[in-house]
Amino acid sequence: MATVRTGDDRPLAPMRGWQVLHRSVFGLEHAGHRYDVEVLFLDDEARLYTDGRQSARSSLPARFPVPGGRLEVAATTYGLKRMHLVLDDGTTAALRPARGTAERWRAELGHRHPALDRWLARGAVLVLLVGLVVALPALAELVTGIEVVADLLGGSFTSPFALPAPVSTTLTVAGVAAAVERGLTLRNHWLIDLDTSWLD
Repeated sequence: MATVRTGDDRPLAPMRGWQVLHRSVFGLEHAGHRYDVEVLFLDDEARLYTDGRQSARSSLPARFPVPGGRLEVAATTYGLKRMHLVLDDGTTAALRPARGTAERWRAELGHRHPALDRWLARGAVLVLLVGLVVALPALAELVTGIEVVADLLGGSFTSPFALPAPVSTTLTVAGVAAAVERGLTLRNHWLIDLDTSWLD
């Protein structure tokens, strides 16, 4: 966890439509106070606002102490993977995305269309698993292509997958879209998201 620094007491600015690609805000009521966490993806930074004023800031991943627990924030290259209040007794609660954020739009879409929500979630998992199956042999081929490694292992490995350029490009674009979908819904799994986590 990064070191938490004191905030500058500035007020929390409202979300603007053009900020959805680089900023997000989540919040909740806890212990008689309003806590909002602003994440600036390009700066790799999280800022805590207590009752509307900036009280702390930290690089990601962040852990902000609050009465009776802490707020945990973590991100990937493609979005957030954790935004939770964790109480001292181990109880957890997810913070709610603010209006105007991409995460709020995605949550409302899922609430209005639960069947679509399930298909998007399953599709993202499927795309990432296919990408992982293709990427792991390619990585093994790349690593064993290094002369020192090949000598150590007694030869190099050749990937069984030789995808045409259009198929490879399509899979890459679909993988990015799937990773963004997982980030918008704060879903993350060490295996399913392994292919995308290499960039983190």
